[in-house]
Amino acid sequence: MKKPLTIFLLSCVALALAYGAASYWVGERARQQYDQMVERINQTNYLKGSTKSYERGLFSSKALTTFTLVLPEGGDAIQFSLVNSIYHGPLVLLMNPHVKVGLRPALAEVQMRLVPGESTGALKKVLEKIPELESSEISVVILYDGGGESYLEVPPFKKTVSDDKGGELKLEWGGFTGKFKYDPPLGHMSGSFGSPFLQITEQGDQLRIKDIQADFNSRPGVKGITVGSTAISIGSIEGAEQDNASFNLTSLGIKAESAVTGETINASFGLSFDKLDAGGLGLGPSVMEFEARKLDPEVLSHLQGLVLELERKTPGKTDSSTDEIDALFRKTILDLLVKSPEFEIKQLRAKTDKGDLSGTAKVAFASGKDVPEKALAILGSIDASAELSVAEALLFFTVENAIRSGSKVDAKSAKASANGLVLGLMAAKYITLENGSFKSSATFKRGVLTVNGHKLDLSRLH
Repeated sequence: MKKPLTIFLLSCVALALAYGAASYWVGERARQQYDQMVERINQTNYLKGSTKSYERGLFSSKALTTFTLVLPEGGDAIQFSLVNSIYHGPLVLLMNPHVKVGLRPALAEVQMRLVPGESTGALKKVLEKIPELESSEISVVILYDGGGESYLEVPPFKKTVSDDKGGELKLEWGGFTGKFKYDPPLGHMSGSFGSPFLQITEQGDQLRIKDIQADFNSRPGVKGITVGSTAISIGSIEGAEQDNASFNLTSLGIKAESAVTGETINASFGLSFDKLDAGGLGLGPSVMEFEARKLDPEVLSHLQGLVLELERKTPGKTDSSTDEIDALFRKTILDLLVKSPEFEIKQLRAKTDKGDLSGTAKVAFASGKDVPEKALAILGSIDASAELSVAEALLFFTVENAIRSGSKVDAKSAKASANGLVLGLMAAKYITLENGSFKSSATFKRGVLTVNGHKLDLSRLH
């Protein structure tokens, strides 16, 4: 009986020693990965990190890292410190409540928390008013292949703080969680984050946002351009003001995608919601889909590099930097025309309590390599078409509100002006009335604009 027990105990000791040795070796690799993580952060434009201390242990280590955030619009930099508890592999026990708890192979798990009292700038002011945020935690699992997973948790809180005018601002925050995966060797990243609600109340005005959720993924495209998709959904946005004005938006969805197609980039953007009540008009359901095709990735990459360089040179906004950005934008537009891009509103549909609206539009450029530099010459390379249908009551409502907006025109005068404008458009045959809706169809080709069969030659304009 003693011999098997001795063998068992010796085996346990051997395994413990082997695991300890493996943990020590893995701990060295974990530190290398940690240092590389800080180096990658330092390659960004605005955030810089510096490891102040690193206490190496057998099964765990502790690091203190200070970060400095330089705001792109100028102003005082924000500095904060993170204390990082690093638990070495070769197996780590995940303790994050938002993932499946258990052992898994990994170099290390890093748990990050703010160091109380060491933040500066705007972050310091926020933490002084809402100290609960200091208990926010980021957990990073570093994998053997160089990739990893991150988990972010910001705790919920209720707080009443004083604003700059001496009033009270009430905040109710349902918390925030996020999960992210990254693979540096392949350049892939994906993740999701969300919050159940945020409510802000100030002097009778209230804003409440519920069920915020977002998902994204990215991967390398071509010429240094990253492609992927982002989807954001919000259950509802509700606003109420002291003057009884209200705002209510439900089931908002936003989606953007980009992908490599041949030698160009295609991108799309979509927006939808179930219902919107604001300004005396009820809308919904509504949807809009937009596509941009045949975008030159080399031009986009060049623009991206120039913008980053410009931001480094001019952290604050000046007249000269604005002029430089405008010139850069104009040049980029001309460069993009070389690939003959296409832009299309594939669908625009909205139901309202005053009738429906629908439309489509498409613009294509046939410039080729010889891109004209003058705006009127560029018009000759455009091939465009559009169709629009607006309910009669909706058009009058929209025109009347546009006339009254920002002016002292009374309701009766605005209505008369709207009638005159709509009748003028009908007389010119720019719109026609069919089955209770105003409709218009337009094409533009070789400098000639055709609206409902009525041609206007723009090539003679000087």
